[in-house]
Amino acid sequence: MKKFLLKTLAVAGIAAAANAHAVTDPANDFLSVYTGSKDAAFDVLSADVGYNAATNEFVFRTTAAGPIADVAGAAYVFGLDVGGSNNAPFASVGLPGVTFNSTVTLRANGTGSVGANTVATHIVGNQIFATVAASLLPSKGLLPQDYTWTVWSIDSRVSGLGRLADFAPDANIKVSAVPEPGTYAMLGAGLGLLGFVARRRSRSQPQ
Repeated sequence: MKKFLLKTLAVAGIAAAANAHAVTDPANDFLSVYTGSKDAAFDVLSADVGYNAATNEFVFRTTAAGPIADVAGAAYVFGLDVGGSNNAPFASVGLPGVTFNSTVTLRANGTGSVGANTVATHIVGNQIFATVAASLLPSKGLLPQDYTWTVWSIDSRVSGLGRLADFAPDANIKVSAVPEPGTYAMLGAGLGLLGFVARRRSRSQPQ
């Protein structure tokens, strides 16, 4: 019962924070070039990126149309323009407004990365979260609060443009400023509780 309550409190904290500045995306709008799995985990419904100036950290979140955990091949790539990016690698698939020179990848298997650096990733139902230090996303001309972003889901088992499942949004937007302190406090508390529950579960299982 105690574990269930802790998990419920964690989810509530995350959900309350996550809805602050989410960008929504239509359901079932897979790219025409996509040849991967049509599992609901690949269908992005909303996403957001927030910057916390007090801690110099970014919070990344994506919500899919279905449960995310352990869906084979599912990953979510946040592309950020940290200054000076003028490439448009997806113009050929109708997305000329997507430009980036840094990426954060969150995977359905619970791993995450920024280049060679690992990122602690949390999954709750249809949502995947990560907090990333701004030092892992160094500026190339913009202040962190002025970075722009978009996210796309991929089926990592597929190569080339055929791996591109869904974008949200379809062009870069500016990161959100930290909302009221209580909102990010709830997110931090939720992620902390999830970590606590996971540690308790691992200790209680036979080795």
